[in-house]
Order: sequence, then structure tokens, then C-alpha cells
Amino acid sequence: MTSSSERMEGWVQAAQNIKDEQRTVAGKGDRAVIAWMGYDAPPAPPDLGVFNQEAAEAGASKLAASIRGLDAVRAGNMPRTNVLAHSYGTTTASLGLTQAGVHVDNFVSIASAGIPQSIPTADEIQADHVYAGQARDTLVGFRGFGDQYAYIGRDFSVPYRLDPTNDSFGAETFGADGAVVDTPAGPQQLRGVKDHGVWTKHHEGYLDVGTESLRNVALATTGNGDRVSPAR
Repeated sequence: MTSSSERMEGWVQAAQNIKDEQRTVAGKGDRAVIAWMGYDAPPAPPDLGVFNQEAAEAGASKLAASIRGLDAVRAGNMPRTNVLAHSYGTTTASLGLTQAGVHVDNFVSIASAGIPQSIPTADEIQADHVYAGQARDTLVGFRGFGDQYAYIGRDFSVPYRLDPTNDSFGAETFGADGAVVDTPAGPQQLRGVKDHGVWTKHHEGYLDVGTESLRNVALATTGNGDRVSPAR
């Protein structure tokens, strides 16, 4: 919601954070991170676009075309390919990953505004692994306690959309509320996400440096999903 190529600073920094964290958890490698902003995301309320699927359906076709194009220029020799989606982007990406001729290694959902009911389980998504992370829900206006917006997209859309972190959906879930994890250098305290954004001035977003969420995203997208810290 409200994302646009006119304002990419946060997404550029988030993409860099992912690439840096991938190197931290998986070592040196030949990797690239694309901040894909290839469709018209819905604006903020009072516009009601975020509560329906029109923008997501249009964007899904464009994302699917981008993935098919990558496969075409690689002549069928695709590198490990991940789609990481945030908020309403998870609605868009999940629809794109059910289209013909599209397949990725990992689909990672964070702060989901909901998966359409037409995709009842993770098995419907054309990815080898489907991951989902979500910080605790908190009320709008109470910054610093958790994610204040994702549940609104899920629960108040028409029709309502599915939470990919629910057991019934069948995704591999991971933690985002902060945890102590074991690293080669010893135990490390990772911060919890306390905002719906990916990159915030308070360093509390889903892809901010030092968060449990960022580390788990990096693990999932480097083939180390078995090492993600669990959701609580």
C-alpha cells in the first residue's frame, strides 16, 4: 500500500540489508536483490483499494511475466530465485505465483495483508518452500508494540483474506518478535519488529538490521530455511 517508484529510499535500503544479511548467514556468494516495484499499488485509505484484489490481480500478471522473462533469458538455467513480499505485496505475489509457467525456489511472506481465499493452502503456490513471518498485532496509533496494520488488511477485506502464518495454511513460519539465537560467534540478541514497515527511522521494521525478521528472511532465501528461529 502506497508503495511507488517515486519513493524508493526505504526499499533500496531494505534490499541492501537483505543482501548484507545473506552474506552474514551464508557466506560469500554471487547474489543479487531486486526491489521490484512493477505495478500500481493501492493508495492509502480513505481509498478502499487495499481492501480488494483489483490492484493485486493486475500486479500479479506483471510479476509473473517478470519471472518468466528471467527464466527465458537464462535459457532455462535459473539460479536460486526467491520472491519476498511485504503487506499487500503478499496478496499480489501469491496470485502471481499461481499463474502458468511460473515457479520459484522460495516464497517468503512478511507482514501479510492477506492471501486470497482462492489460494487456500501453501501447496497452491508454485514454490519449493513457502515461508511466513508476522510480528505481534497491535492497535493502530500505538507505535512501538508490533505490527499495527497487517491484520486490518486480512480481516477487513471483502472477502476477508487468509493469514499465511496460520497452521491451516501450511507455510513454514518464523519468528519476528525478537529472540536470542546461536551464531558461530556465540549467542546473539535479535530485536523484535515493532512497526509494519520494512525500514524505519527507529530501526524496528521487518527488514531493519539486527531484527529477527531480517535474519530469518536471509536464511530462507539462501537455502537455510531449516535454521530459521521459530514463531511464538
